[in-house]
Amino acid sequence: MAEIMSGRTAPPHRHIWSGLASVSSAGDEAVGILGIPFDGASSFRRGSAEAPDRIRSLTPHCAPFTEDGAQLAGLRLRDYGNVAASPSWERFANSVSEAALRALAHRFALFLGGDHSVTIPLVAAAAGTVSGQLGILHLDAHLDLMDTFEGSPWSHACTARRVLELPQTDPSLMVFVGTRSWLGREKDLLSAHPQVGVHTARDVFVNGVGPIAEAVCRQLENAEAVYVTIDIDVLDPAYAPGTGTPEAGGLSTRELLELLRFVLRTLPVRALDIVEVSPPLDPSDVTSFAAIKLIYEALGAIRAELGQPASG
Repeated sequence: MAEIMSGRTAPPHRHIWSGLASVSSAGDEAVGILGIPFDGASSFRRGSAEAPDRIRSLTPHCAPFTEDGAQLAGLRLRDYGNVAASPSWERFANSVSEAALRALAHRFALFLGGDHSVTIPLVAAAAGTVSGQLGILHLDAHLDLMDTFEGSPWSHACTARRVLELPQTDPSLMVFVGTRSWLGREKDLLSAHPQVGVHTARDVFVNGVGPIAEAVCRQLENAEAVYVTIDIDVLDPAYAPGTGTPEAGGLSTRELLELLRFVLRTLPVRALDIVEVSPPLDPSDVTSFAAIKLIYEALGAIRAELGQPASG
């Protein structure tokens, strides 16, 4: 058996990003990718700094198709690698924003965290590329609306609060889905800004994915562009055990895929990040593969938008 297996031929997709990543410098790729391997703002268990490279390393084992059989071959990606770490948060944030602009120059930008604090400079960069308002869809077990947490304004518990302070964002164009963890000061902020949309994980379970997705799209329909941030702990820990601050009672992978599919095909989503995947906390890679499934479905939506053939 070993002799038979040793003579096998690897399928053509056994390359990073299933062979979709461009090796030329044409600059006309539809998707730009950037990794931000930083977990210095985590408040509990770390390890998300390892996620960008781990996710990339698993993609050669994923066929270039969506789950419905839509072919991704022909969709070209440009992976810009990782942003180098810095001991200074301010310096690091500036580096992230500058590097993000390269990915944002493409039709669609994909960012790989890192803890959720990396979304702060990423959204700042994205907001600077639009003349109107930027809509924010925040998929997370937590609200991340603290002004400071454990003495830091840059904690991953402060992400959405810092995003709301940007001039191109507005409370009426921010929506949370999957919430099931609350802090008192966050509740106070929501009381002061009732226009912020909040759909808890229980709302998704009781009302169904469809009505929640429709409500999200109605609230964000007037945004010039939409940024989607996915904290992998929006999923129940049964589906994503490898994350630093898990919360029971979350969405299933199926529910999240359906929600993301609807949003990507309805709203002008221009950037998406996936954060808080911690490979050291999940040696089976269930969490990393969940992230990849979400990424590949997003790529399928982009390919369909570009009018390329849907199936092979």
